[in-house]
Order: sequence, then C-alpha cells, then structure tokens
Amino acid sequence: MGPVRAMRVPGGGDKSPIFIPGKGSAALCLHGFTGTPYEVAPLARALAAAGFAVSAPLLAGHGDSPAALAATRWQDWLASAEAAFDRLHAAVPSGLVAVAGFSMGGLLALRLARTRPGAVAALALMSVPLRLPQWQAAGMHGFARLPAFLRRSRLASLRKRGGSDVTDADVRDENPALVEMPLAGIAELVSLGETVRRDLTLVDVPALVAHGERDHTVPQSASFELAGSLASATVERLWLPRSGHLIAVDVERTQLCEAVVRFFSTHATQTGACDDRQAT
Repeated sequence: MGPVRAMRVPGGGDKSPIFIPGKGSAALCLHGFTGTPYEVAPLARALAAAGFAVSAPLLAGHGDSPAALAATRWQDWLASAEAAFDRLHAAVPSGLVAVAGFSMGGLLALRLARTRPGAVAALALMSVPLRLPQWQAAGMHGFARLPAFLRRSRLASLRKRGGSDVTDADVRDENPALVEMPLAGIAELVSLGETVRRDLTLVDVPALVAHGERDHTVPQSASFELAGSLASATVERLWLPRSGHLIAVDVERTQLCEAVVRFFSTHATQTGACDDRQAT
C-alpha cells in the first residue's frame, strides 16, 4: 500500500525554502521540476556546515499544485533563481556564489552562468535533463501549439509511475514533490533545455557533473553530453552506482554532498577561486 499512496499524494517532507547565513562565500541550491527544496536540503545543510551562506528557494509555481505549475513559464523559474542568487551575492563580502542545480535546477544553474557572467564561481550539475528524447520533444512542441484552455486543463498532466525516481524507499514516501507533471510545464522544460544547450560552449566556470547510474528519468548520456560540451577548464564527473534520479537525497547522498562541498571549497571560496574566472 505504501507505494500506491506515494503515487496519489505528495509526501509530508519539509518543502520550505532554506536560507542559512554564512561567511566569505555562498552557495545556491536549486531543486527540480515538480520538486521543492526538500530535494537539495541535505546538500544545503552540508554546505552551510562548511561555512557557506546557503539559499535553496522554492521556485515559482512549485510546491502547490499541478495547475499552479502549469501557469508558469521557465522564465518565472529563472526569475526565482536569480532573486535568490542576487540575495546571496549581496550577502557575502567576497560576492562569490557557487550554484548547485538538481535536474531542472541544473538547467537553471547553467542559465545563471550566462545571465550573471563573472558572478558564478562554480557549478555542481546533478542529473541534468539536457534534452528529452526526440519523439518526446516533438510531442511537447505540438502540445505547445494547442489552445490555451487545453494546455492548462487539469487533465493535461502525466502521473509519475511508482512515485519519485529514487532507490531509498523512505525518501520516496516522504518526498513532497508533485505526483503529476503538467504537460504545459514539460513543454517549458523543453524550451529551457533548448536555450541552455545553445550556450553550453560559452560556460567556462569549474563544473562538477554528477549522475546516478539507476536514474530512470534522465539517461546518463545527457551527463556525458553536458560534460563534453562545457568550455570549462575544470570539469569533474561523479557517478553514483546505487542512486536514482534524486541523487542529493538518495542512498549515496553523503558521497554526493562530500564531493560538492570539496569542489566548491576548492573553486568557489575566496582563497580557492581562479583569478581568470572573472573574465567570463
């Protein structure tokens, strides 16, 4: 009965935005499509324990209902991320901000590297859906041309089969993410991915690309493409053999958090940042 309940309603985990003051450097943690800050909370806490000022905002349209999410566009999600980024940028003396993005949040992190040139110190890109399969993307483009009343209909959504893509059963039951994906939102996700892909060769900040080998949502090939397309002089890869899509809360979350803290401490602190990074 547990898995059935998880499919019908979101779990009861904490989906509140996170803001933890710190000194010297800052880190922004961005959740995924249909998700909440719950998806990046362990990472946010680990970065705060390492001395970073940390923000994990609830992005526009999320944390409420499929209809509320369907009413937003990817530019709204980006505006939420930019507002949180700017708050962190102003809150720390160094002005250095690293960005950790999970899934859709990874696309937003890459976009921030373009909209805030010189201010993004490093990236941690987790389970990033760089592109959908061609047939799915074509279907979403066709859906986007339907009349608005059809696109925003409560029936225009896909239910997540089996709940969250995570191997930790407790996390699957607890995760407060939406259990349905509005098709209007998926179409926006496709558009965001297309925008980000066009600029990948212009992103040159240090990047850590992480992916779970049991991810049934985004194929590992997306991470290979991402790591191979960036212009960054430093690109590290982390593969988590026992994890599904939600790697920051799955069974190997400790390894993921340790890797991101180490990477950000090396590349996104006042003492570890590269001087030439500001010339982006």
